[in-house]
Amino acid sequence: MIEAIKSQTLHRQPMHIVVMTRIMPSHSLGGMQKQTMDLCTGFIDAGHDVTVITTARADGIESELLDGVQIHYLQGCKPGYYSKKWNKHCREKITSLHQIKPINVIHSQSMGAIGVLNWAKKNSIPIVSTWHGTSLTEITTFFSSASYHPRYWHWLAIMPLRLLKRYITMDLAVRRASHGITLVSPTLERNMKFLAKHKVTTIPNGIELPEIRSKSLDDNIECIAIGRIEKEKGIHYAIRAMANLSSEQRKYVRLNVVGEGAYLGNLKRLVKELAIDGEVVFHGRIDDDTLSEIYHKTQVHIMPTTRQEGLPLTILEGMAYSLTTIASDIGGISGVITNGVDGFLIPPGDQNQLDKTLNMLLSDREMIGACGKAARQTIEQSYSKTQMVNHTLKVLTDAASINSRSTIND
Repeated sequence: MIEAIKSQTLHRQPMHIVVMTRIMPSHSLGGMQKQTMDLCTGFIDAGHDVTVITTARADGIESELLDGVQIHYLQGCKPGYYSKKWNKHCREKITSLHQIKPINVIHSQSMGAIGVLNWAKKNSIPIVSTWHGTSLTEITTFFSSASYHPRYWHWLAIMPLRLLKRYITMDLAVRRASHGITLVSPTLERNMKFLAKHKVTTIPNGIELPEIRSKSLDDNIECIAIGRIEKEKGIHYAIRAMANLSSEQRKYVRLNVVGEGAYLGNLKRLVKELAIDGEVVFHGRIDDDTLSEIYHKTQVHIMPTTRQEGLPLTILEGMAYSLTTIASDIGGISGVITNGVDGFLIPPGDQNQLDKTLNMLLSDREMIGACGKAARQTIEQSYSKTQMVNHTLKVLTDAASINSRSTIND
């Protein structure tokens, strides 16, 4: 009876949640970064205290309060990467945070908590980890986007071995230490067979639903390709699809490329080579209001990724804005889009199929409108931010309450 009361009280009382992640929106645009921030603000709205520990920022800022979330950027830790320095600085930071305000639960974005596993166990603090992919899925992604030029043959062996080592020493270690595991897509479940029994809950990504505005299908057609600009995101396929349109079609179709990353220069050179400067616009990194306006004016979203995605937020965002999506049939994308109903699925890396699908849509604008309307309905029914936050918060509070009961029994 006492334990039940303790558990109920814990669910009602505010918790101090520490979120550990290698990357945040201040580092770069990306689905995991946005999901992390959405969860944090959702926890704040539910009455909890949230502190984020992440890697350093390029501009040297060490901490900031953003939408009620206290974020600490660990100096000396390479932005976006796990390292020995990350592990060391994490232990130092979480120790000081715990002394100032006791921590109830750690939320690890994938391997974020790798450096504090022993510390958490010693201090009886539960860990819940959220996974968008694993090191094993990254091996598949590596081979799909690697260069097979003879000069890179050694890299084709070294990189998979590094990822396998990371899987064994880091993925599995965090999995073993986690009191609960959440996945953004059921397609990841097959990669969670080891050290995850009875721990896994699938919680799809969710987003805020934007207002609905009517979209013109009589004039120009605006397309968008958005995300971190990396080769495996496949945006070069979208650019080539634009070049493969007829000269008449290109007069009224434009591709908006949104995002930044190491592959951006390659994409700009490709546009020059294909002589389609007027049909492709590079926006770089933009703020949320500007992105919203682009979405409202856009009819088609193209995401020909070759990466083993969990559940990309950009897919959900595009569908929420009533865009018709053409995306690779890979990872969690296949579980969201019903082919031919609320979007179109193509084989990863299939330029010919992408060209055919885009041509079909441009020839049938009524289909663009109907598909976009169905896409919005899909998001309304199953992929709201509120659902994502509430379900994740339940896993966190359950882990904290179970850990509390174990501590009492000890």
